[in-house]
Formats: sequence, C-alpha cells, structure tokens
Amino acid sequence: MAAIQDRIIEHLRFLTEEVGCRPVGSDKNNDAAEYIENVFKKAGMEIEIQEFAVPDWEAEEAYLLLNGERIDVRSNTFSSPCEVEAEIFSFCTIEELERASDLEGSIAFLYGELSKENYVAKGFTIYNPEHHQKVIRLLEQKNPAAVITIRLEKQSDSPIFNDWDFALPSVTIRPETGLRVMNGSWAKLVIKSKRNPGTTKNVIGRVKGSRRERIILIAHYDSVFHTPGAFDNASGVSLLLMLAEEIAKQKYLPVSFEFIAFSSEEYLGLGDQVYLRKQDEGFQNVITVMNFDGIGQKLGTNNITLMAGSAELENQLKTIKERFPAVHWTKPWYESNHTTFVLQGVPSIPFSCAGVADLLHTPDDQMRWISSEKMDEVYRLAHSVMDVLQDKNADWTRGSQ
Repeated sequence: MAAIQDRIIEHLRFLTEEVGCRPVGSDKNNDAAEYIENVFKKAGMEIEIQEFAVPDWEAEEAYLLLNGERIDVRSNTFSSPCEVEAEIFSFCTIEELERASDLEGSIAFLYGELSKENYVAKGFTIYNPEHHQKVIRLLEQKNPAAVITIRLEKQSDSPIFNDWDFALPSVTIRPETGLRVMNGSWAKLVIKSKRNPGTTKNVIGRVKGSRRERIILIAHYDSVFHTPGAFDNASGVSLLLMLAEEIAKQKYLPVSFEFIAFSSEEYLGLGDQVYLRKQDEGFQNVITVMNFDGIGQKLGTNNITLMAGSAELENQLKTIKERFPAVHWTKPWYESNHTTFVLQGVPSIPFSCAGVADLLHTPDDQMRWISSEKMDEVYRLAHSVMDVLQDKNADWTRGSQ
C-alpha cells in the first residue's frame, strides 16, 4: 500500500504546489486540466473534453478611504471595478433591506444576519437557498453604487459574494474594519479588477467493461481564488486519479467506468450543466456515482453516506464500512457535484471528511493538513465498494424507487 499512498501524494503535491490556486478561467485551472488529461491518457483511457466559457477574472487592489485613511479590503470574487464616494447605509436583516428606499448612488453595508454566510451565486444549479436569492434580488432592485459585506470571523475577509452575474461592485471587510464603517457615514470605495473571456473544461476518462452498466467516479478540480486548495479539492482529484490508474490496469472488468474531473463546482456548477447536456444515453445504466470532495484531513474523520439508493445498497455499504471503524456514516449532504446525479435519481455515494472547518477556501488549505494514511483509507473503502458492485445492476441499487 505504500506505493499507492506515494502515488496519491504525488498527484496531490503536483496539483497543490506545482499548479496551486486553480480558479475557473485561469491559466492554472487549465494547467490542472492538462495534468488530469495526461494521467488519463497514460492509463490508456478513452478521453472526452467538455470545454465551456467562463470569465478570466483578476483583482488588482481594493481599498476604502475612511476619514482620509486608506484601508485595504478584499474584492468579492468576480466584482466589477468601481470608484465610489458616497453615504453608507447599514442593514442587518432582510426586513431592513426590504423597507429601504432606493439606494442608487449610495454604499450598502451588510452585516449581522445579512453577512453571516457566503451567498450562493444566482445561477448555481446544485444548491441555491431562497433567502440568498431574495437578498440578491433586493440589492439589485435598490441598486446601490457598491456593496460592503463583513466577514463575521475575526481576522478574516474571505469573499462573501462569488458571482459573475451579480453586477454590483462589492468587497468584504474584516470585523475590525466593520467597527469603523459602522461609526462613519461616508466612505470612498475603490475596486480595481479586470475581467476577460476565459475557458475551463470537464475532463472525462472512460474504461469499457463487458457490460453496459457503468460506475461513475467524480471529483472537482477547480479551487476558489487565493487558495492552493489541497483539501478542497486536490485531495479528491488525487484519489480519483489513483483509482483511474488502478482500474485501467485491469484486463477484465465486468462493468464500465467513467471518471469525471469537473470544473466550476465552486462557481455556478457549470461543469455539471455542460455534462448533463451532453448525455445521450441518460443514466438508466448507471449503477452508482461516487463523489470525492474534501477527504483525508489529518485532524478529521472520513465520511461516507448514500443518497437516492436502495435499502439493499445502503445495507451493503454499511456492512463494508464495518471493516473501516475510523470512517463515519454521515447524513446526506448536497453541496457538491453528486447532487446533480441525485436529482436524476442516480444512487450516489459522497465521500467527505469532517475536520478543521475554517480551512476551506483559505490560503492555509495546504498539503500539511492531509494524511496519506487517511487518503489510503478512502482509497481502500472505495475499492471495496466497487468490488461488491461488479455483479450488481442499476435496478438493484435503485430498488423500488
């Protein structure tokens, strides 16, 4: 198993340290896609590339001028540029924002309930809560010249809006800066950013078995800005690549396999939409989908669960999991690519890890947090599941649903 662990870590190191931050539209994102494609090709797989358009966005700088003092702030991802000097109006609930008059020409400052979590992009297809959509609609209707959001964790200014369809210029500030904004009535906000046309792609590798039924394994390789994304989600991609290399070596496979490295999971889930549009035969012959998204944290517990599957499949998975006492059977969760398949009625097995929660989407999401032993644990568990499913069909995994 040492060779397996070494190979997984080799993939992880390349994606995290050689490539690094991989947001959609960027050169680094395309470098990661090329690496994945080359691994699939060397394994002898049939390759499909699904390219699609996304913005190539770059933030140069953003700052506030408060009482003549310059304070550097963080542009929300994909924000348009602006130079606005205006009165600040503060809002902490949807009700306050609803009752506000027209905000044109002013700066809207969102704090409290309105700033407690990241907003899902308007067009995100995997998960999009109504209260997020309502706040965005209200802001667009009130039409302030710019929006300031506050991160409610001390020393953090991680972007709260990450949406190229959200037209209002916006930034996120630290709580310490928020105290000063609350005490002021006017500010000058400057955002210098550039947006150009860009592309990204899904990379798909296929291995044919003797039967039409297939197992689909997936992971997303894009990251948010300002992070090397080791845990989210070079970890999942590294495991996907290792499984692909091992499966492709086998001379006889009862079922076929499809390995999908999705892009744009972090922004709008566009890769999922592109993939669905290109499906000719549908999913009636898919035995299951296995998604790897954030696994192998040294201080975490690897998780597995089942969504849209039969009782027979769930019982089988729990029986296999008994051989892995350090793995936790968790509740279904929706914030990743597997939800696209669940909505199509395809039994889906998400693998994840509960660990240091505020590691996600930060510059500190680096290799030092990942355990080769815990990565190997998921590798062995996934292999055990695939082995059991070789003689099963889609009717069995779906049951009477």
